[in-house]
Amino acid sequence: MGRTFNCILLVTAFIIIRPLPSDGANILVFLPSFSPSHLIIETAVAEKGHNITVISVLPLRPDWLHPSVKHIQLTLGNFDMDATVHLCQSKGFRRIFNGLAIFGDIFRSLVETLDDPEMQEFMKNPGNNFDLMILGYIYGDIFFGLAELFNCPVALVWPNIAISQILQFIGNPLEITYTSSTMFHISVESKGFMFRITNLFAVMLDLLISLWQHYFMKPIYEKHFPSDRYASYEKAKERVTMVLFSHHFSEKPVRPLVPGLIEIGGIHLNEEPKPLPKDIEDFVTSAKHGVIFFSLGTNVKTTHLQPQTLEKIYNVLSKLPQKVLWKCDDESKVPGNSSNILFRKWMPQADILGHPNVKLFFGHGGKGGITEAKFYGVPMVGLPIFGDQPMNMEEVVQKAYGLSLNHDRTLSEELILNAVKEVLENNTYTNNVKKFSNLYRDRPLKIKDNAVYWLEYLIRYKGAPHLQSPLKTMSFVEANNLDVFACLFVGLYLVFQIMKFSAKLVFRLVCGTSRQKTKKD
Repeated sequence: MGRTFNCILLVTAFIIIRPLPSDGANILVFLPSFSPSHLIIETAVAEKGHNITVISVLPLRPDWLHPSVKHIQLTLGNFDMDATVHLCQSKGFRRIFNGLAIFGDIFRSLVETLDDPEMQEFMKNPGNNFDLMILGYIYGDIFFGLAELFNCPVALVWPNIAISQILQFIGNPLEITYTSSTMFHISVESKGFMFRITNLFAVMLDLLISLWQHYFMKPIYEKHFPSDRYASYEKAKERVTMVLFSHHFSEKPVRPLVPGLIEIGGIHLNEEPKPLPKDIEDFVTSAKHGVIFFSLGTNVKTTHLQPQTLEKIYNVLSKLPQKVLWKCDDESKVPGNSSNILFRKWMPQADILGHPNVKLFFGHGGKGGITEAKFYGVPMVGLPIFGDQPMNMEEVVQKAYGLSLNHDRTLSEELILNAVKEVLENNTYTNNVKKFSNLYRDRPLKIKDNAVYWLEYLIRYKGAPHLQSPLKTMSFVEANNLDVFACLFVGLYLVFQIMKFSAKLVFRLVCGTSRQKTKKD
């Protein structure tokens, strides 16, 4: 999939940012994500008196943990993204079919997590008791069985626009005539006939995947959570009482939200970035012409790129007057040794983008990186590789926050240079993204405070059943009034038939009387 999710980042920010009102609250944070980018976090773990259990497929960095946090790392369920990257890079209908194949592999990897010995031991431990489960959602509906097991409400964390599945969990109307509700169709211009028909087919594809997921996951759920002891697979989904998703209405399109659907776009970012490490700070501060930050994130590897791609980018950036911070996979294997480029395996991306001397972000178009660049008002040049990256960069281009390059054999040093110089020298891109940054950051509450408040709310009111939308438990027929329309149709049809019969009867009576009179005359 290659999506730049930030589930751990978001979840940790919610539950560990400050004390919850209920002393001794037990919180389960389940993160089945297989993407390293989930672990891009910046938060402080400083809680006392709260029991937080984090279960993840990937390891957590030691500085992200705290004595009050219990971490369980699973050995099963780690999806090999490198094996599917070539499938993600296809286009057209082949992209859709390859995407379906990847979904199948993801489903199988998610299923493995429940068979992990550590997970089995955790589930069978009678001492485990939780007041809230926070789930980094990644299409694993079988995990709602954990909430059934511990009899607690569920808050989902979703790091992108609210797709149809997310909206259905919380009972929010889809509104597909003017809003994107699927990762298959992210569009800035949410109007016009072509948008509506494309969006309709994209949502239908999304719903078909949901149906496939339902029949794939249901037997697995019933295996681990049998019906004689737990609620059904369908009923378990109703445990979802809140969804926190990485979006803000300033990103458009504006859509109606039920109370349980909370916008938390930019949750992992600080209004004032943290100080940079001294070597990076000195490098950035000394740049008279500004700094370009180059990073392809954590999911994109050198092996995913076309031959000589990095060399072409290096040849361009090494000749510019700007200094360049370059995040690389391996500091011993870099494309060159230019005095204006500083190579590092790890860099504090958000804090770098928040530095006033950074003039351009050259990235891969991941959701996280784009959000950070928009938050701090840094224009972009994107080189999308796979997954949702091309669609993310479409938004950047359409809103004139930057430019996008095609990752294929046509990519040349001249194209790279033209894109970089255009974004650096044309103030339109900088002005547009800074204007958006002001809109994005202008909120009545700090993003983290708002998220924490609503999670505290769930704990205080035992899942807050009064927040739940009636649409959440309605069938497709009921939600779309199909039975009402059918009833009206039948009623109108009967009225029409009665009127038709009455008209015929009157006509026969009138005509019959006229014929009799004519014969008599």
